[in-house]
Amino acid sequence: MKSEKTSPHKSKQEFSGCVELVPPPPAFIEFIDADRLWGLPMRQLIHFVLEENPEHHGKKTVPPDQLHLFYGTAVVVLRGWRLELMLDHLMAGRVRRVHAEKHLGALILGEAWVSEIHVVPSDNASLLAGQTEFPVTIKKS
Repeated sequence: MKSEKTSPHKSKQEFSGCVELVPPPPAFIEFIDADRLWGLPMRQLIHFVLEENPEHHGKKTVPPDQLHLFYGTAVVVLRGWRLELMLDHLMAGRVRRVHAEKHLGALILGEAWVSEIHVVPSDNASLLAGQTEFPVTIKKS
């Protein structure tokens, strides 16, 4: 009988109990831009809109995708490539951190690439009514 250490089929610990524990989903999503780190509560995401970046116009160096994330206290606009690939993870509550990287560098074809993050804090409910233009101007009354 071979020991567990030498068995090629023992690549990870098997579950043998009655209860399986999974890590809790993150409470916040961190958005890291060039200037700061923003943390927004995961459960306060109201809705999102994925659309073509209006500044793209077929230019290869301009990100083609734009994703708006609407929270009760802010609107987050992500620009990048293949942002649709992060939607399933976002809806499942598995996104913990989004980092903007201007230069494409080692682009991985099966992953989303975020090149810009814009966070617009707001207590203005009209921003949440489906306006998707960027930049957003907030007027306080």
